[in-house]
Amino acid sequence: MSKLCRTLFLGTDDFSLICLKALVERSKEAGSRIGRVEVVTLPQNGRKSVVQKYATANNLVRHTFPPLPSHISGQFDTAAVVSFGALLPDYFLDLFPLPCVNVHPSLLPRWRGAAPLAHTVMAGDTTTGVTLLQVSRGRFDAGPILMQESCPVPPDVDIDELSEQLAGLGSRMLVTCLENYEHYLTQAKPQEGRGSWARKVDKGMRVVDWNSMTVDDVIRRQRALCDRFALLATFDTTPVHLHGIGNLLDVVEDEADFVPLSVSKDPGTLFYRTDSTFMCIRCKVGNARDYVTLTTFCFVLIDVFTSPITISSAAQNFIAHFLLPC
Repeated sequence: MSKLCRTLFLGTDDFSLICLKALVERSKEAGSRIGRVEVVTLPQNGRKSVVQKYATANNLVRHTFPPLPSHISGQFDTAAVVSFGALLPDYFLDLFPLPCVNVHPSLLPRWRGAAPLAHTVMAGDTTTGVTLLQVSRGRFDAGPILMQESCPVPPDVDIDELSEQLAGLGSRMLVTCLENYEHYLTQAKPQEGRGSWARKVDKGMRVVDWNSMTVDDVIRRQRALCDRFALLATFDTTPVHLHGIGNLLDVVEDEADFVPLSVSKDPGTLFYRTDSTFMCIRCKVGNARDYVTLTTFCFVLIDVFTSPITISSAAQNFIAHFLLPC
């Protein structure tokens, strides 16, 4: 490697932008071992990614993927790949004298794949972290591990908050690694275990099944999807979007405070409270460890009304508020 680590950066989103900023800022500091940084972005169908906008604003040389080999060969020591979303072809990997490095927001082999952050939140993981690994040929997230640091998952965290937290950690790790890259390459170790596959987030993940999902499952699903997809459920064959849900266990401790809108009290039953401004839905009952005092009273809270409701208007108001084209 040359005296300074010349790096080609591949990224697209906010997570990768934080890592790019850290590299660029460190390269300008006295005593830095980070050399020239240039950027590769994916075609965006006329839209500019946040990484592309940053590169333009900061006069960074930008290449569109896949870049011409003549523009890359001999110009860089390695490539840093962060939330890029494309498999790198072998000829591209061969353009660099040192292995390419990937910043991945999970403790590999836990949550390989396109959406590790969403699956971390949905699964209720209490510990996560960032892994720096060598980019392998023909496979995502399978290369030897260069660095790995863990951190707790904050209670009630959503995907955006977790992304910001891990991007900060990953950016610091990336700078540290590239400033002494050859050392970390000698410390590389293979991944152990099969891990889990974090498939790409899609609309299918928004569907709520009251019979199989506990309160925690539903709340974590909402935090994992945030504004990307509204949760979707069915009541009396009517598909509805759920907005503003929360955990009723944080609000009330007496099941008698709520009246069901049907004879059944099975999962999926709507309940309401005449002296309040919200409704609730019974979920699958969690285990005793999760619900020590209220193991049979497990609801998702829906904060939708602005004034107290009555029995006669409850169902009508609910459907009127939630019924949206699906």
